[in-house]
Amino acid sequence: MYNNKLKFFAIIIAGLTLTLNACKKDDLPDVEEEELITTISLTFTNTTNSADVRTITWKDVDGNGGNAPVISPLSLKINAVYNVAVTSVLNETQSPAGDIRAEIVKEKDDHLFVYKVAGANIAFSNFDVDSKNLAVGLTARASTTTASTGTFTIVLRHQPNGLKNGTEAPGSTDLEAVFPATVAN
Repeated sequence: MYNNKLKFFAIIIAGLTLTLNACKKDDLPDVEEEELITTISLTFTNTTNSADVRTITWKDVDGNGGNAPVISPLSLKINAVYNVAVTSVLNETQSPAGDIRAEIVKEKDDHLFVYKVAGANIAFSNFDVDSKNLAVGLTARASTTTASTGTFTIVLRHQPNGLKNGTEAPGSTDLEAVFPATVAN
């Protein structure tokens, strides 16, 4: 009977040892952290007049809460076409500022910029694509029609580990910046 108890305890100890060794920290899946983005800038260049360049910036250095973000308005001409580029995406809580745009370029398959317009007569198209031919949105084309006012919202979606499917739904939001938008002469 004593031998049976020893065998039983030996089996329990062996089982616990295997279980604990199997759960090493190195075996846990990597958890991707959301980026802290404090600033985004976009440049709109008129395709028929390269001197007509509009740069907009959304900056919220203290993050959610606290002070309201500093936002420059988007003002585009009537019946015009603009090449659009996301020129900077920064984390300015670091010194020097963290360049999130470079990371997005490197990880295009995991990111999507979503362009949304409400009220303003602006349509976006011709987005750059990733290795799976899915939109990224670091570059685009903006076309305007008649005079109008409203908002332009750009959302950065983080869609890692094969979640990206060409829609906004999967993943998490790293940034949502809303700009006042006007189409006028």
